Amino acid sequence: MPAVVTLAIVVLLANSSRAQAPKELAETYAKAVQALNEAHAKKPAGETEAALSKKMPREAVAALETLLKAEGDGVGGALVVAGEAALDLDRIDDFEKVRTRIAKVSPDAAAKLGIALSRPRFVMRGLDGVEKEGLEAVAAAADEVLDAYAATFAFAEWSKVPGKKLRFRVHLVTKIEKPPHFAPEFPFHSEIDFPVIDKKTFTSPTEDGQFLLYGLAHELGHVIAMWGDADHEEDFHAWAHYTGLVVVTWLATNRKESAALKELKDVKWRSVDIERYRLSGAQARPGRTTKDAVLELLFETQDMAGTKAIGEAINALDKKDERLRVNGVRYYTFDAFGKALKAAPSAKKKAKDLALLFPN
Repeated sequence: MPAVVTLAIVVLLANSSRAQAPKELAETYAKAVQALNEAHAKKPAGETEAALSKKMPREAVAALETLLKAEGDGVGGALVVAGEAALDLDRIDDFEKVRTRIAKVSPDAAAKLGIALSRPRFVMRGLDGVEKEGLEAVAAAADEVLDAYAATFAFAEWSKVPGKKLRFRVHLVTKIEKPPHFAPEFPFHSEIDFPVIDKKTFTSPTEDGQFLLYGLAHELGHVIAMWGDADHEEDFHAWAHYTGLVVVTWLATNRKESAALKELKDVKWRSVDIERYRLSGAQARPGRTTKDAVLELLFETQDMAGTKAIGEAINALDKKDERLRVNGVRYYTFDAFGKALKAAPSAKKKAKDLALLFPN
């Protein structure tokens, strides 16, 4: 065989081998997801994540299909990379294909990847031993909480990147040492880290007195709005506490028959009435200098204009998109909020009264 032909075959085989390497196949898929997310983040243009997912390049889809058939070293790790990328674009069908394959290839890698489910408003991932039944229980509670937010405040946009779904990372722990928290570092979506202590059920409060339903509602309050800037918390952490209480109270009143909330009893200790009683005893006055002052400001705003007006003000500020963003997270000021509130459709008749609370 001529040397030139032999060399050509060697090069061809080398390229073929390289193209089929599990790591490279996973990277082809993951980079395609990243590219779509980056383009969307720069110019969302009202596009939903479902529509964005349909733009996945054929080469990336083919790479995943080849990876799913791959054998040998590195397949487990490559499948984890591909599975996580699938979740970043809500390609839950791809994730399930990966999960089915990875269970046969590498139990350790399968445990690292975990499980997931997709709902119209969020993607939820279960890790560290959370089972399907437990993840569905948390998801059902999350749907109830989001329904409550819709009924009370009616916020229009949840994710810091418009069009993208919320993310929840639910992980099993033996003891909750860090409460649920909003993780703002992810570039393409808003994510809440959510610890649980039972792999199959979801109850609250825990035996240690941690209020997980309230915590879920509270952290979603942070997702909607941060106040001041990265160095100064203008609301003294009062906003998320306030919205969390409103949501928990609404659920206790309006979702009494919900199976998803049957084992979630937070309202006995966390409610609007309990907090307002405490503020009354503390003789709190509306203002911006302490957490209690901000809480009283928010409650009196609610008394004057209602929660829908508060939601309309936030939605108006979002539509203008003129306030500070840090890593995509939205930061507001009470001066800007007050102006938007007095112009809110539900609050126009109360504009003069609201001017006493928001004089600027």
